[in-house]
Amino acid sequence: MENLRDYFDRHASSWDEMLKYNDRTSELLEVVSWFGLAQGHWVLDVGTGTGILLPLIRQKIGPKGMLIGFDFSFKMLEKAKLRQCPGGKILINATVESLPFQFGIFDQIICFSALPHFPNKLKALLEMVRVLKSGGSLYIAHLKSVEELNEFHQHIGGPVAHDLLPHPERIRSLMMESGLFEIKIINQPEKFLAQGSKI
Repeated sequence: MENLRDYFDRHASSWDEMLKYNDRTSELLEVVSWFGLAQGHWVLDVGTGTGILLPLIRQKIGPKGMLIGFDFSFKMLEKAKLRQCPGGKILINATVESLPFQFGIFDQIICFSALPHFPNKLKALLEMVRVLKSGGSLYIAHLKSVEELNEFHQHIGGPVAHDLLPHPERIRSLMMESGLFEIKIINQPEKFLAQGSKI
């Protein structure tokens, strides 16, 4: 049976077309506007995939900001490498359960369309919070509600059939357990956003 990494490697070349990202620029801009990005910020894009958000994040943080995207799929990163991102980007092939970064170096961490694919969500969140600065924020975002996203994954089947986004209250609990505070969650049609801050 195909594993998750092989699944994403296999679909990397057609991923943006599959998710119709090229027709959803305004929605992606809205997603990035949710994040508390500012000039000079250090930002980690967790599960960057084809790097769809990288140019939009770069615009927000400017040339003095640090932008790092990572993904466990090498083929996805090959696509991300081709994406134009004036100001630059760093791409790393790694897993979220063991981030190759020091404690507390990022101002903001973004997890867009990735959390359902992490087998151990608490461990993933703990690692993200570990590398987040005090006063920084973690954002989990999707272009679907919890219900829409889970139905979508179940419909696709295969390795992602059971990659589900937990109920909002479960996500709140996981975020609190990982050390985040001031948690805000929006779950509505075509929009999911969870935000938490590190004290």
